[in-house]
Amino acid sequence: MLVHLSDRKVMRLHAPEEDLVAFLNGLVTNNVANVGEDAPVWGALLTAQGKYLADMVIFAGGADEVLLDLPAQRYDAAEAALRRYRLRRKIDISESRQQVFAGWNDRLLVAPDDPRSAALGKRWLGAVESVTGELDDYHAHRMQIGIPDSADFIALGEEKLMWLESGADLLGGVDFTKGCFVGQENTARMNYRGKVRKRILPVTLSDDPGSSQDITADGKPAGTLTGFTHTADGWIGMALLRLEKMDLPMEIGSVRLSVRVPDWLPPRTNTEGDDLVANEREAELG
Repeated sequence: MLVHLSDRKVMRLHAPEEDLVAFLNGLVTNNVANVGEDAPVWGALLTAQGKYLADMVIFAGGADEVLLDLPAQRYDAAEAALRRYRLRRKIDISESRQQVFAGWNDRLLVAPDDPRSAALGKRWLGAVESVTGELDDYHAHRMQIGIPDSADFIALGEEKLMWLESGADLLGGVDFTKGCFVGQENTARMNYRGKVRKRILPVTLSDDPGSSQDITADGKPAGTLTGFTHTADGWIGMALLRLEKMDLPMEIGSVRLSVRVPDWLPPRTNTEGDDLVANEREAELG
């Protein structure tokens, strides 16, 4: 299936007299030096506090050019941040006419793999394609696989998500060895101290949750539903969940909810929240 990702926009950065890699590497979470003709990279622009501003798939463009595949809803915020950090550098920032496409279950399709997971299929930029599916098909596909996406981050509200809660540390969305980036301090601290208490994870729902988002377990807050859809296998979705609650029966209103542990989540991470709670209780007891 081939889908035009109409909820994305493409930004073009062009700088014949500047080092674009150095510029972007000082800002985004991943290493732009790893971007190649057939090797896009997934990363993000964060606030100084390490919270989500905009994520992007970074593609190589023409000579002295980089193309950023961005969520349309965060395009303006990303552009404003890049222009602010550009200062007096001779870097041209403009919207590209390129469009974003995704495809899967097509053996004849020649394009780069999605940098987060090959299970998502291919991802590329182009002017036009003969699409065979709709945007909803893509989101259903990635929810079935259990891959968080921009729509989940945006659904939580502006500057609500710490970047590692997106699964970026497990899905290739951050490079802790490349040097500094905006929001690095809190992001690195969460990683090295093992303080990722929440993750966006795939869930199964017993029914349509409607407009409800608040998830509870034993009557206590457990997380937030970020998106859902109906498939042949029933209702599925994505939710930002407290890891210490993920093995408990959960509800969203009267709808039952359970976690589908994705392939990208290591078994040791499943108990991460429990370990953190135990460590905090030990600290409180002295």
